[in-house]
Amino acid sequence: MAQHGVYTGQQEFTFDLLSIINKQNKGSNIFLSPFSIYQALLTAYFVSDKNTEANLKQVLRLPANVDKIDTMQVYKMEKYYQTMRGLNSSYGYTFTSANKIFINDQLTVKPCMTDIFQQELQPMSFANGLEAAKVINTWVEVETKNNIKDLISPDQVDSRTNLVLANAAYFKGIWQSKFSPALTKPDVFYSSPNKKSLVKMMKQNGQFRHILSEELRAHILEVPYKGGNISMYFLLPPFASKDGVADILASLKKDPTTFKRFTEEANFLKPVEISIPKFTVTQDLNLIPTLTQMGVTDLFTSAADLSRLSDTPISFGDAVHKARLELDEEGTTAAAATAVFSFRSSRPLEHTKFVANHPFLYFLFDKMSQSILHAVK
Repeated sequence: MAQHGVYTGQQEFTFDLLSIINKQNKGSNIFLSPFSIYQALLTAYFVSDKNTEANLKQVLRLPANVDKIDTMQVYKMEKYYQTMRGLNSSYGYTFTSANKIFINDQLTVKPCMTDIFQQELQPMSFANGLEAAKVINTWVEVETKNNIKDLISPDQVDSRTNLVLANAAYFKGIWQSKFSPALTKPDVFYSSPNKKSLVKMMKQNGQFRHILSEELRAHILEVPYKGGNISMYFLLPPFASKDGVADILASLKKDPTTFKRFTEEANFLKPVEISIPKFTVTQDLNLIPTLTQMGVTDLFTSAADLSRLSDTPISFGDAVHKARLELDEEGTTAAAATAVFSFRSSRPLEHTKFVANHPFLYFLFDKMSQSILHAVK
C-alpha cells in the first residue's frame, strides 16, 4: 500500500537524518523537525525528473513499487486530513503544515503543475531581495503563529533566484495530564558524567506507557497530549553509556521498526514517577552538508532536473531549516520551517521512575500520519 510505504520511508529518512546531524553536532544539543524537512524535499521530488527524481526518491526512502502519482495521492490525502483536524477543535491540539513554492514570476510554469499545486504555487518577483525575503518570511510567520521569524535573510535571494521551496509546520498541544508548576524545581542535569548544571525539572506521578527496551538499550516513555493522536516519546539511555544517544540512533537507523513496534503495541499503563526538563529551544541549521551526506547529489548543482515544473533550468543554491520548541507544565508549542532555494543515580533506574537528568532523545510523534514531527537531543 502506497500510504504505508510513504510512512515507512519517512521514518527511515528521519532516523538517518538524526544520526548524521548528531554526528555533525557531537556534544551539542540538536533540535529540528524531520517532518518539515521531509515535506520540503518531497515537494522538490514532485517537480523533478530523470536522475534528480531517482536520486530524491532514494533519499526519501520511497519504495521502488510506489510511483510518483501514488506518492502524490498520499500527499494530497494527508493535506486533507490536516485541514480536517485543523477545523475540529475536539482534537485538543493544533497541528498544521503547509508547503509553498515561491517561483520567479518571469518563469513559465507548466499548466499541469499549476493544476496540481494550486494552493502551493506563488509567483513573485525576486528583483528586490529585501521585499522577496519579507514575503517569504511573512508567510512562514503566519503559518507558524509567529513562532518562526526571519527564516531567510535578504542576501539569500536576488534577481537570479528562480525558486524557493518552503515548508512551515506548527504544533501546540496540552498534556493529557498536566504537570503542576508547584513541583517544578531546579535540579542537576548531567550533560556528561563530569559536567553538570542546574535546570528546571518538571515532575509528576501518573499512569503512563513505559518500557525498558532491550533492543534500544533505553527506557521509553510516552507522555500523551489531549486528543490522543499526538504524544511525546522520551528515549533515555543508561547514564553510564558513553554515547547512549548515538547508540539509540544507530539502532533506530538499522531497524526503524523498533520504534514503530513500541508506538503500535498496546502496552499497559503503569504508575511512573516522571522528572523531565522544562525548556525553550530554537535552532537554525544549514541542511546542505547533511543532505549531501544522506545522498542528495545534483539538487544543489546545475545538473538538477526540475523540468516537471518549468522548462527553464532551475537548481537550488541553499537549504535552511529553523525550529523552535517550548516545553512546559501546560504542554508543548513547536514550530519549524524549511526552505530549499536557488543517567546519573546511586542505583539503577527503577521501572517506576523516569528521570531525564542526562542526555536523551525525544520525539513529538503523530500517530495518525506515523510522522516524527519534531526531534530533540
